[in-house]
Amino acid sequence: MALFERRDSIPIPPKDAQKFVSVCQYCNVGCGYYVYRWPVGKEGGPKPEQNALGIDFTKQGVALQTQSITETMYNVVKGEDGKLYNILILPAQDSPINRGNYSIRGGTNAQAAYSPTKPTRNRLHYPLIRVGDQFMPVSWDEAIDLIARVVKGVKDKFGPDSIAMKIHDHGNSGAGFEDNWAVGKFFFVAVGTRMLSIHNRPAYNSEVWGQRERGVHELNYTYEDARLADTIVLWGANSFETASVFYTQHMLPNLQGATIEEKKKEYLKGEPAEPARMIIVDPRRTSSVTVAETVAPDRVLHLRPNLGTDYVLANAIARVVWEKGWWDKEFVEKRTDLKTFEDYKKKSLMLDVPYDEFMRRVERLTGVKRADIEKAAEWIAKPKAGGFRRRVLTIYEKGVIWGYKNYDTIASIAQLAALTGNYGKPGTGCGRQGGHQEAYVRPHSTSRAKLVGSIYAGGPPPNIDEYVKNDPRAKVYFVAGTDPYLSTPNSQAYKKRIHERTLALTKYLSEQAKLAGEPAGSEERAKRILEGLEKTDGLFMVVINMYEIETARDAHVILPAAGWGETPTTHINCNSRLLRIADQFMAPPGEAKPDWWIWGRIATRMKELYEAEGNREEAKFCAGMDWKSAEEVFLDGANEFPDNRVSEADEAMLPAECYKGVTYEYLRKVGQKGIQVPVRIDPKTGELVGTKRRYVHKFGTPDGKFKWFGTDPWDPDPMKFYPPQITKYFKDGNDKKFPFWFTNGRSQIIWQTGYNDKYLPEKAYTVPLPYIEMNPEDARRLGIKSGDIVEVYNLEGNAIALVYVTDAPPPGMIFGIMYHWKGSLNHLTTDYTDPKTTIPWYKASRVAVRKLTGNLEDVLKNTSLLPMNDFTT
Repeated sequence: MALFERRDSIPIPPKDAQKFVSVCQYCNVGCGYYVYRWPVGKEGGPKPEQNALGIDFTKQGVALQTQSITETMYNVVKGEDGKLYNILILPAQDSPINRGNYSIRGGTNAQAAYSPTKPTRNRLHYPLIRVGDQFMPVSWDEAIDLIARVVKGVKDKFGPDSIAMKIHDHGNSGAGFEDNWAVGKFFFVAVGTRMLSIHNRPAYNSEVWGQRERGVHELNYTYEDARLADTIVLWGANSFETASVFYTQHMLPNLQGATIEEKKKEYLKGEPAEPARMIIVDPRRTSSVTVAETVAPDRVLHLRPNLGTDYVLANAIARVVWEKGWWDKEFVEKRTDLKTFEDYKKKSLMLDVPYDEFMRRVERLTGVKRADIEKAAEWIAKPKAGGFRRRVLTIYEKGVIWGYKNYDTIASIAQLAALTGNYGKPGTGCGRQGGHQEAYVRPHSTSRAKLVGSIYAGGPPPNIDEYVKNDPRAKVYFVAGTDPYLSTPNSQAYKKRIHERTLALTKYLSEQAKLAGEPAGSEERAKRILEGLEKTDGLFMVVINMYEIETARDAHVILPAAGWGETPTTHINCNSRLLRIADQFMAPPGEAKPDWWIWGRIATRMKELYEAEGNREEAKFCAGMDWKSAEEVFLDGANEFPDNRVSEADEAMLPAECYKGVTYEYLRKVGQKGIQVPVRIDPKTGELVGTKRRYVHKFGTPDGKFKWFGTDPWDPDPMKFYPPQITKYFKDGNDKKFPFWFTNGRSQIIWQTGYNDKYLPEKAYTVPLPYIEMNPEDARRLGIKSGDIVEVYNLEGNAIALVYVTDAPPPGMIFGIMYHWKGSLNHLTTDYTDPKTTIPWYKASRVAVRKLTGNLEDVLKNTSLLPMNDFTT
C-alpha cells in the first residue's frame, strides 16, 4: 500500500498547450526545463499530432532514451487570470546541460509549485504583523509603511549600521539578478549599512577570495571540460549528491571512455586521448566515490585527509610536482607573476625543508600516505606519452570552502592548478562546483556602504551573526530567502540570543499595549516600536520568505514572497556560467510579491517620508526603485556593469556575471541555448558574444598575470595547528568526553533547509528526520544500529538524529546532515571564522553520541535504512 496518494496516469498536454522556457530552481547544475500549461478539463490525445510533446503514447518508449515523464512532474496551479491549469514540467532534451536528464530535485519542480489542494498550500499568502503572541494579516500598504517608518527612524537616530541583514545573493530558488539587484540597491544605497551578511554565512564576503585575489574568478570552466579532462579532481565536492546531473551526464561518460572522440577533436595533433582518471579528496567515502569506483576502480584515487588539513595537502601535492619537475615552466614564466612566485615557493612549497622531512610532517598532520600524495601528483601533472601535458579539471566546493583557513585552502588549490598550467585550455580549469546557481549584481559603484574584502583588501568584513547577537547598536534585522535558525553556524547559540533580543521588544510592546492599548495604524505602531528599541535591548526583525520558516517565529513582520515560476527570473548555472530565463507560468499565492517589488516599495515609501520632511538629500538615495516589471529591474542592474564592448582577449577584465546588452526578448529567443557570461559586445560586429572558457589569454589582474600567495606556516602537532575552538576538545578531559570528530554536509534528496521538501511526501518519507552516519566499528562499540535515535552533543549544543550505520565516515568520525526542518545539526558547529575572510568552519567540531531509549516505529516501518553510498544492495 502506498504511503501517500499516487497517480496511475496524468493528463496529456493538448497541441495548443502554452510552453514556457525554464531552468530548475534548485542546484548549481541548472538543468533546463520546459513548462507546459493548459486548462483543467482539457486534454491532448495519444498520437504525436494530438499533443504538445509530439510523442506517440500508443507505443512503448525506450528506457533512458525517450522523454522522462513522471507523476511528480505534474500539478494543478492557479494562473494569473485566477483559473486552474494543469502544468507538466519536463527536463529539456535540447538543453546542453542536462540533455533530458534530471535529478530527484528537478524531478519534483512541479510538486513544489503552490497548489491550493496540496501540502504547498501552506505558503504565506498575506503580510503579517505581530500583535502580542499572534500574527495578524494586514495590507501591503500597512506593512510597507510600518517597515519604512521603523527603518527611517532607526537610521536617522542611530545611524545606518543599526540596520543589519542576512539575505540571499544567489540565483534560483525564486531569486535571480532581479531580486539581488533590488536587495543591493536598498541596503547599499537607500540605507547605506555595512552590517550585511549573506544567506549561508556570518558576513558579506566572497567564499573564495583566496582564488579571486590571484586574478581568477571561481567560475571559469565549462561543462565540456568535464568531458575533455584527462583527470577530474573533486576536492570537498560530493558531486553525485549535490551536482547529480553534472556528475552523471558529463563526468561519468569521461570516466567510462565515452568521450574519447570529443577529446580527439579538441586535443593537439598526436596528443593521447584516453578515459579519464578521477581524484576525490573527501574524508568520507561518499556516493561520488563508490559510483566512480564501480565504473572504473583502477582509475579512481580517494584521498581522505584529516579535517581542516586540505591546504597542507594541496601544497604537498604541489611540492611533489615541483620535486619531480612536472610543473608547467612555460605557463608559469609567461602567464604568472614571477615575483610573487618566490613567496609561494618559500612559504607554500616550503623548499627550505628537505623533501623527506616535509612529507613526513604532511603525513602526520593530514593522515594521507606519502604514496597516495605522490600518486595524486602523478595523475595531475606527469606528462602523457609524447610529452603532452595532462589536462586537469579541479572542482572544489563546501568541503573546503567551509573548512579551516578558508583563504589559504582555496588559494592552495587554485595555485596547484596554475603550477600545472591548467587554466584556459579545453579539459582544464579550477573552480567551484557551486551550491545553488548564481545571479550576483549589486550597486558597488554607487554604494554608501563601506564594503571591504579579505584581510589583504581592507578586511575582513564584520561578523553580523555576532553583531546582532551581542551588540545593542543593532536595532533592525532583515532575514530574507534563508532560515538562519537552521542554517547559520553555531545556530543553537545564535537563535537563543536572537530570540532573547526580539522578545525584549515584543514584551515592551505588549506591556505598553496593556497600559495604552494597541497602536492604531502603522504610523502609531512604528512610533511605539521606535520607543521600544530606544528603551530596551530589543531587535526588530523582518522576515521575507515563501513559508513561515523557523526563524519567523520571532519576527515582528513577515512578508510573503513569490517563488520560482511566479515571476520571471534570470540566473546562471555554475558549470558553464550559462545565462537563461526561467519564465513566469503561474500566479503567486494570495498577495505574495516578488522580492524586488518588496524592496522597491519600502525604498519608495522611505523616499516619500524624507520628501515630506524636506530632506531631499536622503530622499534621492531612495529614488529609482519604483520598478513596474522584473525586466525593468534586470535592465537597471545591467547599468552597473562597465562597457563590455571589448575583444575576446580582454574578457578577463569584465565582471564574471556581466550581462550588459542582454534582454528578456533575447533570452526567450535563444531558449535553452542561453549565453555564457561574461557577455561581450563584439567591437567589430556589435553582436552579443558569450564566453565559453575564461582566462584563455590573460588573468583578471592589472597586468594579466596570475598572482601567487605564500600560505601560513603550520605545525604537524594538532594542538598547535588547530584553533582554540577545536583544541579545547583535546584537553581537560574533553578528549574522552567528546571522542568523535564531527563533520556535516548535504543530501541528494533534501534541498537546503527543506523549505519546499518538507511539503513533498516523496521527500518527507524518505528523510523523515535529521540523521547522522556512523562507521560500523564505532556503532558496534556503542551498541548502536541503523534506525536508532541518538543525541549528538558537545560544548556548543545538542541535536537529536536518526542513525545510519555505513562505511562512509571513517572510524572516529560522525557525519550529520546540516539541516532539516525537524532539527539542525549546525547546533554542533563552533563559532570559528577565518580571520582573513570571516568565512565559517562548518565542517569540523568534536562530539559525543548517546543512544536514546526506544525507537520511532513509524520511521522504522516506512524509511529505508540502507547505506546511502551503497548501490549494490
